[in-house]
Amino acid sequence: MMELAGAERSPHPPSLSAPVVISMGSIDASVAKISARDVSVFYGEKQALFGVSMDIPDRAVTAFIGPSGCGKTTFLRCFNRMNDTIEACRVEGSITIEGKDAYGKNVDPVVLRTRVGMVFQKPNPFPKSIYDNVAYGPRIHGMAKSKSDMDGIVEGALRRAGLWDEVKDRLNQAGTGLSGGQQQRLVIARTVAVNPDIILMDEPCSALDPIATARIEELIDELRQNYCIVIVTHSMAQAARVSQKTAFFHLGTLVETGATEEIFTNPRDTRTQDYITGRFG
Repeated sequence: MMELAGAERSPHPPSLSAPVVISMGSIDASVAKISARDVSVFYGEKQALFGVSMDIPDRAVTAFIGPSGCGKTTFLRCFNRMNDTIEACRVEGSITIEGKDAYGKNVDPVVLRTRVGMVFQKPNPFPKSIYDNVAYGPRIHGMAKSKSDMDGIVEGALRRAGLWDEVKDRLNQAGTGLSGGQQQRLVIARTVAVNPDIILMDEPCSALDPIATARIEELIDELRQNYCIVIVTHSMAQAARVSQKTAFFHLGTLVETGATEEIFTNPRDTRTQDYITGRFG
């Protein structure tokens, strides 16, 4: 369970916009891992996200799709407060994780990001050995009492990332020496090593070849058995393959959300239909 200590904060001002969201296959709030209500994001005077509300289930993959600049990544970065690192960025509304306010006054964003891991577009292993890449987080957080404990954590994380058999004989070699697909799996191993509750993935296959992409997609399908996974992708085929829920964004609004199969076969909004049929995007 996620621990987000903190007192309640003052309510945000009301959203400037309240778009109608068509919801299909609505999620029972009692099983939602993440709940967002009326979330708006501003970069200075520019509003990038308008009153987004949705629930994201546990132990499933939720895909965010939509054209470039539609707010997918902005919304994703709200969940682990990465937007806090951007000067003049302001987030309004409510985001709760397992019922706890992710923006509560006493919530430490560093601790939050341990529980809500993130994998970026381009693989970003540290300039360290394969072993030290995975051990980095557990070491900082004091998760291992001995070298054997750390060895077990590293092996377990690499196994969960489907990388152990490929690197077990070269753990002391540089992580940056791996192939692109292996580097991305190493980053995923580094993420799961600290036992997060949620894994965010921002275009995790955009820099990979088709074979490496297929391996990452297989890994995502395996990981969803134990994690809440949210993925941003420009590939509708990828969203259809890996996700159980899909949300379509357009011009900073959440247009439609629901079961992936229904979104792709029977969308209820013409904008969704136009996007998935290639009429724009």
